Amino acid sequence: MSLPGTFTVSDLKVPAAAESVPIGGSPQLLERTFVVLSLFTTEQRDWTVTELGRACGLPVPTVYRIVCALHRHGFLSRQEISKRYRLGPAIVRLGRMAAMTVDLRAVTHPVLRRVSMRTRETSLLTIVSESGCSAVCLDRVESREPLRLSVQPGREMPLHAGASQKILLAHLPTADTARVVDEPLESLCSRTITDPEDLRIELTSIRRRGWAASCEETNRGVWGLAVGLIDEYGYSVAAIGVAGPCERKPRVLGPWLSVLSDSATQVANQLGLQASLIVTPGPAARVPSPPPGQEETRVPRTQTTRE
Repeated sequence: MSLPGTFTVSDLKVPAAAESVPIGGSPQLLERTFVVLSLFTTEQRDWTVTELGRACGLPVPTVYRIVCALHRHGFLSRQEISKRYRLGPAIVRLGRMAAMTVDLRAVTHPVLRRVSMRTRETSLLTIVSESGCSAVCLDRVESREPLRLSVQPGREMPLHAGASQKILLAHLPTADTARVVDEPLESLCSRTITDPEDLRIELTSIRRRGWAASCEETNRGVWGLAVGLIDEYGYSVAAIGVAGPCERKPRVLGPWLSVLSDSATQVANQLGLQASLIVTPGPAARVPSPPPGQEETRVPRTQTTRE
């Protein structure tokens, strides 16, 4: 129901042609489309069609046709109850790729070197793939220890397993997260989360605390810890993490999380992003324990572990 003096999408009878309106059919329409998109800011993240029309000085039917096209292509999403629109997953993906154009690897590599030196483990820079269905190792600095994790840049991993992958998944747009969780979750190792409800609980916990940990979710004898780089809307851009053999897994995570938080903040400040973990938790933070009766697997000291 509309309040007196207001106008919402539900008050409109949609012209049949509106369902096939292109995003840009003329230079003028393109200009108007960009004006509409520019109104979505951190100060006002969602709008009704009426509010958009008033803000940009365009007729409501014109704005509605533009919004229909943007919604159909994923650049806007609509809240079904309030009928308000906000930026959609397609915009998020474009923003993520824009962040990459400033050469995320060049900015992050010196930071990864420092992380690896301070933790003596392999440090990783991970992003979401262009498809949005997996994670990709963009860069890594390997540990100098004889037994270490070795990951080749460019390798893809499922988003539901591993610390870096889970921190990315936890901060994707709701629709993208739901799509991954609702798909069959492949079991990669003994402690991969394969139950959708368990994964939802884990992701909620990760969003609340700002970091993710894993142990034997992707590989036998491998543990990991990661924090995220997120944009102004709270969506994933990249993850900075460390990984290594379980036999070197620390019991207390405070110092490790401090290293990762400081490192992510350094990168975020250069790229106009945010670190998912701002306030370092106390020294009591610990790696999640294995389920009862499930012991960790140790790998031989001379073996190089590959994720």
